[in-house]
Amino acid sequence: MRVLITGGMGFIGSNLVPLLKEKGWDVVTVGKEKYDLTKMSDAEDLLREADPDVVYHLAAKVGGILANKTYPADFIYTNLAINTNFLEAARRYGVEKLIYTFCGCSYGKNVPNPIKEEYLFEGKPDENAMFYSIAKATSYLQLLAYRRQYGVKWVAFVPGNAYGPHDNFHPLHSHVIPALIRRFHEAKMQGKNSVIVWGTGKPTRDFIYVGDVARALMKGLDYDGDLPINISSGRGISIKELVEIIKEVVGFEGEVVWDTSKPDGHMVKIFDVSRMRNVLGFEPHVGLRKGLELTYKWFLEHVEP
Repeated sequence: MRVLITGGMGFIGSNLVPLLKEKGWDVVTVGKEKYDLTKMSDAEDLLREADPDVVYHLAAKVGGILANKTYPADFIYTNLAINTNFLEAARRYGVEKLIYTFCGCSYGKNVPNPIKEEYLFEGKPDENAMFYSIAKATSYLQLLAYRRQYGVKWVAFVPGNAYGPHDNFHPLHSHVIPALIRRFHEAKMQGKNSVIVWGTGKPTRDFIYVGDVARALMKGLDYDGDLPINISSGRGISIKELVEIIKEVVGFEGEVVWDTSKPDGHMVKIFDVSRMRNVLGFEPHVGLRKGLELTYKWFLEHVEP
């Protein structure tokens, strides 16, 4: 079987590729350097040259809160353009099976916890990444429309707060886990006595190791349904507890100083994973501490010289 992964050199794609290759499948990965998927001609060229049996459509323009606030038009235009062109090109090319991913931030900021898939489009997403979030959710509607009109077996998944190897560890633009790993590591190496962490530590979040996300996406090959499926642990942990575990994993022995002048964000965000368990028959394999240990090991080998 020949599998095309758009965004195959990104965070999730880099973890999915080895699993597909273990199956003996022919895997084609592409990045934006060769194909500009905001252009229909490039999307058509890619599909014609790759000639895939299955497509994992992971390509997206992503960025941190600062980037989302600074360039909202870029985020909504680029993501809508990528998906509008690529999904239509895939339809024209006759792609029967396509697996699309979008983000947990697409859910409304005030939906109940745990967050069920049915809550999508109930209220606006958080303002910090609203334009990106809406663009990705809109593309799920595009996928749904193609399912209904053309009968294609295209499905969608919603990874939760993923972390792990190949994540972005940039000091300014990374998410909470890679940012904390880097901060504690640098403090340890520099012999600092304390690390400042924003907020009170009280908010609760739901994290999943990216290797588990990739394994769940493999299950998507056998799924055919209209509703997206959340992929996460379904278990919450406070940021304070998370910080203490990362501190131990990294081996930082100094003090954690909480800067309570900085915002906490939402107090609770946990995903309902009933459909993941009951429909996909999937359960995450890697617990949080083990996942953090694996992530720190990868950081030391690939990021920190």
